[in-house]
Amino acid sequence: MAKGLTMGTSLTLKKAGAEPADLIIKGLTSIGEITGEKEEVDVTTLDSPDGAKEFLSGAADWGSQDLEGYMDDDTQIEKMRALFDSGMVRDWEILTPGKRKIAYKAFVKNFTYGEKTVDGVDGFKLTLRLSGKPTFSKVA
Repeated sequence: MAKGLTMGTSLTLKKAGAEPADLIIKGLTSIGEITGEKEEVDVTTLDSPDGAKEFLSGAADWGSQDLEGYMDDDTQIEKMRALFDSGMVRDWEILTPGKRKIAYKAFVKNFTYGEKTVDGVDGFKLTLRLSGKPTFSKVA
C-alpha cells in the first residue's frame, strides 16, 4: 500500500429519510483515529496449567472518534447539535485523497464549543461513538 497525505480527507454524514443529500462536514482540522479493541473473556480455572490465567477473545469495540474544526457553517453546527440531542445512530464515511474509504455507524456522543480566546479561532469538537464494525475499502 502506497503512502499518502491526508490533506483533503473528507467526512460525510450520509443522508437519511427525507434529507435531500449527504452532508460533507466542512471546516475540519482533525479527524481522529479509529481503533478496534477486543474484550478479554477470562476462562481461568482452578486447574489452569502452570497457575496462569487463560483468556478468549471477546467482542470487538471500535471505540470513539474525536473531530475538531472551525465554526464556519451555522447550518452544519445546528445539525451536529441536533444529532447530539437525538442520540440517533447514523451512517458516516471518511474518504482520503488516496481513495481509501472507511464507512461506519455512529452517534454524536459529545459536542463541545471550542474555547474563546483573545486571538483564537471559533471552533468546535465532536466525539462520534462507533456502533458495530467499520468497513475499510478502496474506491476506484
